[in-house]
Amino acid sequence: MQKFKAVIEHATFYDLSMERDALGKMGVEVVDIVESGADIRKEAVDADAVMVETETIDRDLIYSMKKCKIIAVYATGYDNIDVKAATERGIFVTNAGNYCSEEVQDHALALIMASVRKLFLYSQALKSGNWEKKLGRPVRSLLDLKDLGVPIKGIPDTVLGIFGFGRIGRGLCRKARCIGFKVIAHDPLVPPEEILKEGATPVSFEELLEKSDVISIHAPLTEETRHKFSYNEFKKMKKTAILVNASRGAILDEAALVKALKEGEIQAAALDVLEEENPPSEDNPLFKLDNVIVTPHCAFYSERSQMELRRRILNQAMQALRGEVPDNLVNREVLAKLGRE
Repeated sequence: MQKFKAVIEHATFYDLSMERDALGKMGVEVVDIVESGADIRKEAVDADAVMVETETIDRDLIYSMKKCKIIAVYATGYDNIDVKAATERGIFVTNAGNYCSEEVQDHALALIMASVRKLFLYSQALKSGNWEKKLGRPVRSLLDLKDLGVPIKGIPDTVLGIFGFGRIGRGLCRKARCIGFKVIAHDPLVPPEEILKEGATPVSFEELLEKSDVISIHAPLTEETRHKFSYNEFKKMKKTAILVNASRGAILDEAALVKALKEGEIQAAALDVLEEENPPSEDNPLFKLDNVIVTPHCAFYSERSQMELRRRILNQAMQALRGEVPDNLVNREVLAKLGRE
């Protein structure tokens, strides 16, 4: 049987038994970068398949690969891969598609609800004590502490703005509308009639900033979306607005966000992603702000989605090694390069 080599880097799961078993039956040597501590830049040189989650696969590394057929990404986003270079080299690039759409929708909605209802503010205030100092008057009953979060809008009076109206944005729209939110949305790549079909109102980016009580970001990280939300954008938002990001950290300019939050240009933020995550800095100023909720890039996660993620990427690698065009191909132009259109 022909011998192949697969190099695997993984950050959110730890046991490669499923991958070793399936690939082993194809005569594939599996190199676990995490377990072995090996250098991916050395191991990938003679790899037939590279399966990565957070590692950056840049042009230099891609051009050093002698026989790679596929770079499969354990994620929906693939901004850590130089797709253009891979296409030039005739290498498939794949991602995990919509494997965790439901989970991200639910996580974003949880962040939205926690922020709108000021759950973390109330919880922290209650647990930290010094109630009379915080309230500025004697506390007669628990009900008095309600005033720490005043005002709070009712859900039917709250406008949710969605930036990015793909699978996740649309799913969030449906769920939010069921709860009672009014939904507006902006996505330059989606026809207005498709947004209207979901019960949302299509708006310009400027209108999204000006009209939203909450903005939830669900766009990929591209050159067009990098730092799309910066200080000028925050100044155009309502001072009571809440910003939610469960997409990619660099869509926000974090330094500008910190400044806007401290100056009261917007009310609060709820983030599942950060600009710097590999590793994050414990000194990130966002962690010190009371009007910020941060979760550790876990919106994608459930036991179900984790297994689906691994299954999809494993299947794609096996397809490429068998000489097939893999599922979830993100650089379809590579087919012309390979004469397989």
